[in-house]
Amino acid sequence: MDAVARLCSWRKVLALTRFHSIATTVGVAVLITLTACGETAVAGQPSRPTFFPTNTPGASTPAASASPTAAAGTPAPAAIGQGQPNGLGTPAQTVSQTADLKFNPATTTAKAGEVVQWTNSGSVPHNVTFDGNDAITSGSMAKGDTWQVKITAPGTYKYHCTFHPGMDGTLTIGG
Repeated sequence: MDAVARLCSWRKVLALTRFHSIATTVGVAVLITLTACGETAVAGQPSRPTFFPTNTPGASTPAASASPTAAAGTPAPAAIGQGQPNGLGTPAQTVSQTADLKFNPATTTAKAGEVVQWTNSGSVPHNVTFDGNDAITSGSMAKGDTWQVKITAPGTYKYHCTFHPGMDGTLTIGG
């Protein structure tokens, strides 16, 4: 009987050892799989999102990269123009941002390549945010600040002040 008990004891040890080996193998496989699901870098692409600073008065802004009719997710066509606080030239048209939370005039027309300038004549901060055209969008403008835009692509460009709902305007650029 003593020999039978020892034999059963060894069977239990072997069974536990097999279970331990299988459990360890499965655990390592799960760990490797979970690690592989993490973020990986692809050649030529950044491994983390790239964030660009918003435009602020006093900082030069690169040329725009979206058209007034470009839909989200579509490739951006050629640049439409540029925007910056000043230095683009003498304004052909001027727009005031007023204390009564309006753009004056709300509709402006200019020729391609002409400078249009916004001036905050109100006592609260405003901005000029072009729909779908971040590169020509201003940052926050305090009283007396200016923002100039020179658009070379004809079209109708809608803009608004993100601080004041209903403060909207339209800039039409002719050929």
